[in-house]
Amino acid sequence: MPALAHPLPTTLDEAHQLIVRQQERIAGLEKQAARVVVLEQQVETLQKQLEELVAKLGSSSRNSSKPPSSDSPEQRAARPKRKGSGRPHGGQPGHPRHERALYPPEQVTRTEQYFPESTCACGGAVAVDWENPYRHQVTDIAPPPPPEVTEHQFYHGVCQSCGNQHHSQWPDWVPSGQMGAGVIAWMVVLAGQFRLSMRQTQLLLWEVWQVRFSTGAISKAQGQSIPWMGPLYRQVGEHVRGQAVCHADETRHYRGTDTYWLWALADNTVTYFMTHYSRGKAAADALLGSFTGYLVTDHFSGYGNVPPERRQLCWAHLIRHFRKMAGRCGGGGMVGKRLLLIACATVRTHHRWQQHPEGAARYRRRILRLRRSFQATLSLGEALDNCKRTRNQCKHLRKDEAMCWTFLKDTRIPLTNNRAERVIRPYVQWRKTSFASQSAQGDRFRPTVLTVLGTARQLGMDMATLMRYVCSQGLAHKPVAVRFPLGQVCTRKPLQMA
Repeated sequence: MPALAHPLPTTLDEAHQLIVRQQERIAGLEKQAARVVVLEQQVETLQKQLEELVAKLGSSSRNSSKPPSSDSPEQRAARPKRKGSGRPHGGQPGHPRHERALYPPEQVTRTEQYFPESTCACGGAVAVDWENPYRHQVTDIAPPPPPEVTEHQFYHGVCQSCGNQHHSQWPDWVPSGQMGAGVIAWMVVLAGQFRLSMRQTQLLLWEVWQVRFSTGAISKAQGQSIPWMGPLYRQVGEHVRGQAVCHADETRHYRGTDTYWLWALADNTVTYFMTHYSRGKAAADALLGSFTGYLVTDHFSGYGNVPPERRQLCWAHLIRHFRKMAGRCGGGGMVGKRLLLIACATVRTHHRWQQHPEGAARYRRRILRLRRSFQATLSLGEALDNCKRTRNQCKHLRKDEAMCWTFLKDTRIPLTNNRAERVIRPYVQWRKTSFASQSAQGDRFRPTVLTVLGTARQLGMDMATLMRYVCSQGLAHKPVAVRFPLGQVCTRKPLQMA
């Protein structure tokens, strides 16, 4: 029989002492157990913080909504390189030849003619082919003409009989300011299309046309053009809200140090911009107005008032989120890899059908099969116990799962929101190269000029000529009658697939 660590008490006092020692030992164990619980809670908290920091550190433009310009050098180096085709650079053998188009004879400023020798070395006369000369054109830019300065002289006189003062009348067509329509038009185009700051606009006007104005005068002229562009701005807004399919997106806009938001609503022909102090549902409702078509967006909750049956989520955004989920450990990473595989297969199947639309029935069967796999994987992610972040994301997406497949209702609905991201990109570049707006006038000017000039460019119109007409009518205090040649509003009747 093994010896006891502590001999059994033989007296009552020894028994009491043993009981006291055991109670002290139990109290110490209880303190240690409580400390273990506290330490476990701290470990769990630190583990969550570590996961958040690792996820934040690993976020890039490939697995989140961050722009590519925010990627670190390491993330840029880790981007997958596109595989080369193995073909040499430049034109490929057998491709159609591309040549510089010649100007027609009526657009040629000056013609120089060169003739061969009149006699050959053999002594014979050379007959010149007058019909088919070889034409070689050299294009140059002539020095810009000096500015057209018109001086308006207003005389006054005094009646020789009664001494009354008489002044000449100011014609309505004479501008009250120091700028004509052409100058204001170019100030608007240089800012809205070429994203020049006021200082750069001032410098370019002097370098090209030897016209000098202060930055304050340039700002005043740009603000003066806002109501003149108003009819065109409202025309675009009414037109785009009547389309069958539109894209929406938003980005930050700064007034001084305050953060506002620039919203964009676009279809394939026009683009409408709006600034708002909020990024919430009220701002989205103000942007959409009476729009009742299909809307393509990211998974932002600000568009939550749009009925789910009329909203299509961008699959490019979903793929980036799934790629981030796939980088996690355990069951969350497994679910993310599965969702990423299904999303890529969906996009690939859709692109293949666009190239070969005759297989619509087979395409629909494949898409529906992918949708069932998508739903099953989301349900699997909802049941995860060891990855709260993935579980919540799957639960959130499961609720909006129907909005991922709205493109099955109408062939005109695209899978991605690339259209809105492309039209909003010029403003992001403008925001980075120019100072923030400093007043409500700047908040109105930027969306107005982006809408008018962006739509003119999409329609193939000369932006400077358009703005000259607009500014001419505005300076003459006439209603601006210029309008975009927009076609009839598209029908909202869906095009069902065969």
